[in-house]
Amino acid sequence: MRTRALLFVCCCAAALATLPRRAHADKYAHGYYAEAGLGTGFFLGEAGKYIAPGPSFALRSGYDLWSWLSVGGRFSGGIHEGDVPPPPEREYLQLIEGAAEGRLTLRIRRVALFAEGSLGFGYITTNLLDRVGVTTPDNYLSPAFSAGGGIDYHTQNRHFSFGLTGDYSVFPSFSSAQSVSLRLYLRYTR
Repeated sequence: MRTRALLFVCCCAAALATLPRRAHADKYAHGYYAEAGLGTGFFLGEAGKYIAPGPSFALRSGYDLWSWLSVGGRFSGGIHEGDVPPPPEREYLQLIEGAAEGRLTLRIRRVALFAEGSLGFGYITTNLLDRVGVTTPDNYLSPAFSAGGGIDYHTQNRHFSFGLTGDYSVFPSFSSAQSVSLRLYLRYTR
């Protein structure tokens, strides 16, 4: 009887050892990360009347403090056609941003939902918008406040993920211009 019980316990232990294991938070790499994204950006409100939608990019880097919190920096920008009364016509402007940011993440298996916020500066590279009052002469730098979120999917390789992110930004010095950017990205975590 004892032999059968011992054999039964051993068989159960062997069966449990062969079952697929549940994914743990440490299954995916965390630590230093780098991220590159491409997409589109557009402006809302008064500034949206004078700035056409255009392509945008973002480069991010930072550190995952825990699986649910990361801090880092963002360098992003966009190219937009200015839609101001002529002359000039078909002129372009660039909006460049640099910011410190934080991200909160909720991981559900391979998918992660996140919310992020940042504080930094935005710079418009031309005086094109002076004529319509969005910028003022010699004042092309503004504080920038951003909030956003997105969805992230982890690949079979624990270091890579890709996803979709959206950011809403406000630039108080540019007549309180507001922009929205949507980007697809690829992220590498060491």
